[in-house]
Amino acid sequence: MTTPDVNVSSHLAILAAVEPARVALHSARAGTHRTFSQLHSESDATAHGLTALGIGPGTRVALMVPPSLEFFSLTFALLKAAAVPVLIDPGMGIRRLGDCLNEAEPEVFIGIPKAHVARRLLGWGRRTIRTTVNVGRGRFFCTRSSRELPLTFTGKGEYARPPVTANDPAAILFTSGSTGLAKGAVYTHGIFTAQVEMLKAEYGIAPGEIDLCTFPLFALFGPALGMTCVIPDMNPSRPATIDPPKTLSAVRRFAVTNLFGSPAVIRRLGDSFKEGADTLTSVKRVLSAGAPASPHALERFSRLLPDGVQIFTPYGATEALPVANIGSDEILAETRRLTERGHGVCVGRPFAGMTVRIIRISDEPIAEWDESLCVPDGEVGEIVVRGPVVTKQYWHRDAATKLAKITDPATGEVLHRMGDVGYFDDRGRLWFCGRKSQRVVTPHGTLFTDMVEPIFNTEEGVSRTALVGVVRDGVTHPVLCVEPTFRTRAGLLEVSKNLKQNEERGTRFDPRFESNPRGYLTFHLYAEVKRITPTINAILIHPKFPVDVRHNSKIFREKLAEWADGQLPRKWNGGRV
Repeated sequence: MTTPDVNVSSHLAILAAVEPARVALHSARAGTHRTFSQLHSESDATAHGLTALGIGPGTRVALMVPPSLEFFSLTFALLKAAAVPVLIDPGMGIRRLGDCLNEAEPEVFIGIPKAHVARRLLGWGRRTIRTTVNVGRGRFFCTRSSRELPLTFTGKGEYARPPVTANDPAAILFTSGSTGLAKGAVYTHGIFTAQVEMLKAEYGIAPGEIDLCTFPLFALFGPALGMTCVIPDMNPSRPATIDPPKTLSAVRRFAVTNLFGSPAVIRRLGDSFKEGADTLTSVKRVLSAGAPASPHALERFSRLLPDGVQIFTPYGATEALPVANIGSDEILAETRRLTERGHGVCVGRPFAGMTVRIIRISDEPIAEWDESLCVPDGEVGEIVVRGPVVTKQYWHRDAATKLAKITDPATGEVLHRMGDVGYFDDRGRLWFCGRKSQRVVTPHGTLFTDMVEPIFNTEEGVSRTALVGVVRDGVTHPVLCVEPTFRTRAGLLEVSKNLKQNEERGTRFDPRFESNPRGYLTFHLYAEVKRITPTINAILIHPKFPVDVRHNSKIFREKLAEWADGQLPRKWNGGRV
């Protein structure tokens, strides 16, 4: 009996044999492309070169190369060689990036010259790195140049991939670290294979489609899904800076059918819509993941799409993706209204093959799974998932693994604690209520960020809000931080004017605030707090929330809590300020 090839790079070999002349990759910036045959041959030659450098099964390789034709050739070569690429988001900052690299203990460093300069100056991986490869002109004081590898080893023919099992490590993917230390999730070849099958089944992705992907890792699934990938002209670590005209032009020029983008990309592209503009007629579906996408952003982006085409927002995490799915039709027609009333954010129904359970909230490790941990439907608890895409461990983080993983003694399966809280409604839909670590536990009960903030996010003058806790004399008091929509005095006065005209809820303008519109915004929100969540006695205006660089969506509430603590009197007892 033949053992199936679970190495995700095997799909490239199949397409190179079946459709050698079909384009595998388009580079929108460089104006060049690679066919499946060319990408397969180039990555084969590169894999031979990597093997000659001693890079083989299990070798950890730090890869710091921006999305490009060379990035994909190198990544497929590493997968073919059964090496273990270490992928870290460069947007997390130099110091944290260095910490992740040192923790991963890579034996090889492949990067562009800028990355090698940082490695040398900051001592990244000094203890473990023995081989270096420069991606650019010349060797740049490295062991080899990546451009030498395919040129030197082209004549060696097809690369014989070492056999791998579903449980063998395929990559180490670091989490964003937005709510704590970044951790390296160990992906296996079986997990990559399961992800491909689940995405294909859920979204009906067919061979021959064209994908524009603003997230490089997802683009690697292109050959496995039979898609041609368009590499957009953008900075992938700063998606909020994407150029809408340039991106939309690429969608139309390449007749893109599938578009994958973070909420920052969806927001930027949607905001660029102009009345009378042509829709993206070729697009069949849009996927947005990585952070919550606001209904407002989905609504605006939907105007770019043909009738019947949805934006899907799969829920998951680096440690388990995908978990659940919902489309923009359901969000905009129904669940957004419930979200704005404090029900949380609906993330849809679990993918086929995934099991989601809600357990009692705990900050302690749970060694073994037991059904008695579960809470009834409708009750908010901690989200726990099991299925073929669940990672089993963090790299060199035993304590974190114990906190996040539960073993089922009956099956041997590992369940992942998502670090999120939520509940199931009576229709089997999962609702996200916030991060477990960011819940605010008060003497009057527990408040969850995504059951409170959306109520106020729709108010005039409010860009977004963040619920945090401030401790005084051992008691935690809830505080609502508000980022206003205005940046200038003219904008502030316009908001004040609109607020004065808004008396639907009996909130009348107080003349005392005529010369203090910022104060009136706070005054207005206090009226809403009194009506909805009377336990909040402090509202603080913050000019610009600290957020993650990649998505510009994940609020660093821990940093906001420190700021709020400094804004409130030391003797504050939780009363109205």
